[in-house]
Amino acid sequence: MRYLSSFRTSLKISRYLFRVLGFMLWALGALLTSFYLTNLFNALKSDIRQEYNTNYDIAFSHIRHIANILRDIQFMAEKRLSQENDKKQTILPHNNDILSYIPLNENSDCELLRKTANNNLYALDQLIAFWRDHIAAIRSVNQAFFIGVQSKCMVSFFPHHNITEPEALKKMIDENTRRLISMRKQNNERTLFWIQPNPKADGGNLYVFSPIYINGHMTGIIGIEKTIRLDSFLQRRDWPITVMMLNESNQPELQFSIKTNNKPRFINPNSQSMYFGYDESLTSLVLMRNLSPSSLRIIYSIPLKHIYDELKVSVINSIILNIISAIAIIFFVWLFERKMFSPAEENAIRLEEHEQFNHKIVASAPVGISILRVSDGINILSNELAHNYTRMLTYEDQKRIVDIICDKTSSYIDVVTSNNNHLQISFVHSRYRNEEVAICVLIDVSTRVKMEKSLQKMASAAEQANQAKSMFLATVSHELRTPLYGIIGNLELVQSHILPSESARLLATMNNSSLLLLKIISDILDFSKIESKQLKIDPKDFSCKEILSHVISNYLPLVVKKGLGLYCYIEPNVPDIIRSDPVRLQQIISNLLNNAIKFTASGCVVIEVSSRHDYLYISIKDTGLGIDDKLQFQLFEPFFQISANKESASQGTGLGLAICEKLINLMDGDIEFVSQKYVGSIFSIRLPLYGAKYHAKPLSNRRTKKRLLLDICNDFMEKYLQNFLTQKYFQVALYNENNENNENKIDGTEILISDKANKTNVSAYYFIEISEKHTGPPAQIRENHWLYNTYELSELDSMLDNLLAEQTLFLPAISESTTPIATKTIQADIRLNTIKVLVVDDHPINQNLLVDQLNSIGFNTSMANDGIDAIEYLKNNPTDIILTDVNMPNMDGYELSQYLRNKGYTKPIIGITANALAEEKQRCANVGMNDCLSKPVSLAILKETLIKYSDI
Repeated sequence: MRYLSSFRTSLKISRYLFRVLGFMLWALGALLTSFYLTNLFNALKSDIRQEYNTNYDIAFSHIRHIANILRDIQFMAEKRLSQENDKKQTILPHNNDILSYIPLNENSDCELLRKTANNNLYALDQLIAFWRDHIAAIRSVNQAFFIGVQSKCMVSFFPHHNITEPEALKKMIDENTRRLISMRKQNNERTLFWIQPNPKADGGNLYVFSPIYINGHMTGIIGIEKTIRLDSFLQRRDWPITVMMLNESNQPELQFSIKTNNKPRFINPNSQSMYFGYDESLTSLVLMRNLSPSSLRIIYSIPLKHIYDELKVSVINSIILNIISAIAIIFFVWLFERKMFSPAEENAIRLEEHEQFNHKIVASAPVGISILRVSDGINILSNELAHNYTRMLTYEDQKRIVDIICDKTSSYIDVVTSNNNHLQISFVHSRYRNEEVAICVLIDVSTRVKMEKSLQKMASAAEQANQAKSMFLATVSHELRTPLYGIIGNLELVQSHILPSESARLLATMNNSSLLLLKIISDILDFSKIESKQLKIDPKDFSCKEILSHVISNYLPLVVKKGLGLYCYIEPNVPDIIRSDPVRLQQIISNLLNNAIKFTASGCVVIEVSSRHDYLYISIKDTGLGIDDKLQFQLFEPFFQISANKESASQGTGLGLAICEKLINLMDGDIEFVSQKYVGSIFSIRLPLYGAKYHAKPLSNRRTKKRLLLDICNDFMEKYLQNFLTQKYFQVALYNENNENNENKIDGTEILISDKANKTNVSAYYFIEISEKHTGPPAQIRENHWLYNTYELSELDSMLDNLLAEQTLFLPAISESTTPIATKTIQADIRLNTIKVLVVDDHPINQNLLVDQLNSIGFNTSMANDGIDAIEYLKNNPTDIILTDVNMPNMDGYELSQYLRNKGYTKPIIGITANALAEEKQRCANVGMNDCLSKPVSLAILKETLIKYSDI
C-alpha cells in the first residue's frame, strides 16, 4: 500500500516536472529566437559598418588628395623661392598687376614682399597656371595663396577667381598664419586644415596651409582653397545616413543628412581616434574617424529606428512563432496529462483497489493456491482449498510433487487422487520473503477429462457425419441425374428425327433448359465437394492444346449464333504435354469462355495461351459489358451474379467463378481479372508447368522455298503470325500495297496471308484469307483462294505445309454463297448391327432409353434388370459389350464386374453412373471396368465410347 501511495506521489511530481519541461522547451525556443534576432541585428550592424567604412574611404581619399596637391605646390614654391634673382631674369616693375598682393592687417608690408620675391612668385604663378591647365588633379582647387612671414602680405595665384567675403577670409588667414608661426616657435609646426562652411552647412571651402622653409628658415606659407561637399562622401542614398565634419576642437563644421534630421550625441569623442557604437542618447549608430593627415574628423550616423524597421518583419514573425509554439506546447502538455498522467493516476487508484480485491479473491478462489519453499518443500502459505487437495494426495504423490518442483524439471503435474479425482498442479518459481519459492496452483480437472472423452466421441461422430455427407452427395447426384438423364436422352433421340420447325424449336428450348439444369446441379455438387474437402485433383499427362480445342469446338455454335469473333493465340513456347487435371482445367476454361460469350453482345472474344517463368498463362478477353468497380470485390463470392439483364441473370447459380477460383487453388495456380465498364474484361489463370514436355515435329524442307507475305490489319495478329511463322522457319515479310518501292512486292511466287477479303486483284501463288466469320477447317472458295478461321492460328503451319506439298484433299471446296449447316441427326451404322450390347439397369426409363439410343446408333441390344439377371443371361447368350449401371438392387455394377473378372470374363465392361464424385471412376477401374460414363450420356459420347471397345 505504501508503494502504491508512493507511486501516486511520483505521478504528481512527474506531472509538475513535465510542465516545467514544457516551459523550458518554450524558453529554449524563445532563446533560440533571441539568438536569431541578435544575429540578424549584428549582420545588419556589420553591413552598416561596412557602408560607413566605404564612405570614410571616399572622404579620406578626398583629404589625402588635397594634401598631395598642397605638397606638390609646396615643393614647387620652395624650389622657386630658393633660387637667387640672377641677372638673366627679367625684372618686372613693381607696379605691374600680374600678381595680386593683399595685406592681411594694418601692419602688412606688401612692398617688402614685392622687392624680395616678386620674380620668383611670378615664376611660381606661371608654373602653377601651366600645371592647372594641363593636369586635371589641380583643376578642382579654387585658389592658391602665398603669405610672407615678415611682410604679412598674401599673394593670390588665381586672381580671376572672385574671393567671397574677402575681409572675413583675410581675417581667417591672418589668424591661422599667426597660429602657424606660433606653432613653429613651439617646434610643433604642421599643415593646418580648416573649413569655411556655406550658409546651408552641408558644404564649404576647405583651406590647407603649410609652411615654406628656405635654408632652414620659414620664409612663407603656401595654402590652397577647395570646395568640399559632404554628400559626395556618401555612396548609398537609400539609407537615412547623417554625415558630419568636426574641426580640430571637435566642433561640428559641416553636416548633411539623407531623409532624416538626426544629429547624434557623441560619447567622449576626445578619447579615441576611431569610434563605432551608439551615441549618448542611444538613438543612433555612429562611426567617428580622423581624416589624416588633417586634424578634421568625420562622423557617420544612422538612426536605430531605421535598423528596427529593417528587422520589424523578422521580430513580428519571431513573436508569432513563439506564441504559436507556446500554444502548441501548452496543448501538448495538456493532452499528455490527459492521455497519460490522468489515466495513470486513475490506474494507480484502481491498482490499489485491485490489490485489496485480489486478496479477497485469493481467499475465495475456486482453485487451490499454495506457496512452497524450494529448498525443503515446506508449505509456507496456502488457502483452504489447497489444504483440502493436499489431504487427498498420498504421501508418495506429495513427495514426488516436491521433488519435481525442487528439480524444476517441469511446469505442471497431473495427479490422480485416492478417490479417482484428476488434479493438475501448475507452478512457477519466484521469491517470497527473501526465499526461493514455487507458487503452485491446484486445479481439479476431472470435469475436463470427462469433456475430452466426450469431444473424442463427438469427433468420431463428426467423421461419421462427413462420411454420411459424402454418401448424401452421391445419392443426390444419382437421384437427380437419373431422371435428368431420361429427359435429356429422350430429347436427343427425338431431335434426331425429322420434325416440324415449331416442334424442333420447342424441343431445342427443352433441351437447353435441361442442359442448364444439369450444369446448375453439377456446379452445386462441385461446390459442395470443394467445401467438404472431398474434391481431389487427379493429375495426369495431357495436351493443353487439345483441351483448348475441345472447349472451343463446344462453344463455337454459340459464338456463331451471337455473331461474335473468336480468336485464339497459342504461343510456340507452350509445352505439348503438361501434368495436371485435364477435366478440371477444361471445366475452368469452359466456365470463363462461357461467361465471356454470354456477356458479350458484339465484338469478339480472344484467348491467349503463353508460357513464362515455368508457368502456363491462359487469358480470355472479351468486349462485353464489363464489370462495375463496386461489384468486382464480390465477383468470386458464392452465388453472386451480375444481373446485367433479365436474360443473363437467370442463366446459372453464381457458383462458376467461385468454383474456378477454388479449383485453380487446388491445382497450385491463381486467377486474376481486369475489367472496365462498357469496355470489357480480361480473366487470366496461371498454372505451374509440372512435367512439361515438348515433342519434336518433323519440319518440311519446303518452308524456305516460298516467301510468306503478311497483309494483316489486326496489329496483334500480325505480330503473332510474324513471330509464330518465323519460329516455324518460314520466310516471313510484311506486305504494304501502298508503297510502290516496297522490296516485298508480289511477283506471283509468294503466299499472301491477309485478313482483308477484297484481294481478287492480287496475283499471289496462294492467297489465304483469315476470317473470323469462317468456322471449321480451311476451305477453298476459288482457285488458289482459301479461307482460314481465327481460332486455329497455331495450326496454320500445317496448312502451309500441305499447300506447299500440293496436298489439298483435306481442304473442302465450297461456294462463296453457301454456308455450312450443322445438324444433330446421327445416322445408324449398319456395320454396328453385328455388335451385341447387354444393357444392365434397374430403372425402366433409363433401361429403355439406353436401348433406344443404342438402336438409333445401330447396335444390337438386350436388357437385364440387375447383376444377377445379367449373369443368368450371359450363361446362355453371347455378348460383345456389357453396359451396366453401377447402383442397382440385389447385385450392383461393381459386384457384377468383380464377379465376371474373377470368373475370367474378358469382354469390355462399361459402367454408367449418376454419381458426380471424382472417386467413382477410380472405383469402377478398381473392380475391372474398362471405362465409366457419367449420366446423362449423349449419343455422340455413347457411340464414340462403344466403338472404341468394339472390333470394328
